[in-house]
Amino acid sequence: MSERYELHLDKNSAVPLYEQLRRGLLDAITGGQFPEGAKLPTEEELCQALGISRPVVRQAYNALIEEGVVERMRGRGTFVRVPDTRGRFLNRQLSFEQEMTLLNLEHRTKVLRADWVGYTPALFGRLELNRQDRCYHLVRLRYVSGKPFVLVENYIPESIFPGIDQYDFAAQSLYHVLETVYHVQVARSHRTLMAQIANAEFAALFGLHRGSPVLYVENVVRDQFGRAIDLSKEYLDGVTQKFEFEVVNT
Repeated sequence: MSERYELHLDKNSAVPLYEQLRRGLLDAITGGQFPEGAKLPTEEELCQALGISRPVVRQAYNALIEEGVVERMRGRGTFVRVPDTRGRFLNRQLSFEQEMTLLNLEHRTKVLRADWVGYTPALFGRLELNRQDRCYHLVRLRYVSGKPFVLVENYIPESIFPGIDQYDFAAQSLYHVLETVYHVQVARSHRTLMAQIANAEFAALFGLHRGSPVLYVENVVRDQFGRAIDLSKEYLDGVTQKFEFEVVNT
């Protein structure tokens, strides 16, 4: 290993070697010795440089992978994960397709669930619906550059959008259909951000450790008539995602 990221382990310490190595690599990553996208030393290189066994290195790398700090690319090695840039549009109400087009990123969508849900006090209260109404519940996984990017849930009122279940929302933009077919314009939204931890489903979909940090974004979207037309819930990897804001004093 080069001098710029040399690591040292204390074999007499009560701290396990793999944990010392994990901490040392993490310090090197956060300190900038291994920048975003950089390839980390191979298991063999670390074994030779530090005089440790391959299982020790593998355990340290696996821990960093579970934490979402690094990723292993088959046949290429282990790399520092590169944060995805999304937050530049957080102050605007754009569809996913519009955001990715502006960023010039390859993307696709997979529908995980699509069904009708009936009355629940919390949901219907947020959307200001009558008890007899129904909502179309759409769950999609969005991919960017071939990797899971965001898990999205939408709740769409049937009373405003009858027949909404006939469209293929893996291929079509939900908001484009709302605007062009139902002639509803997205006027404004109330947006909430908070931190959560990954449940079993999210962890499995994103290849993360259960309990990893998750960025949760909730939107109540209103149309030109002031009606609540969508409750959306977005779940993003809290380690590799970031948000950016433009704040202006008026």
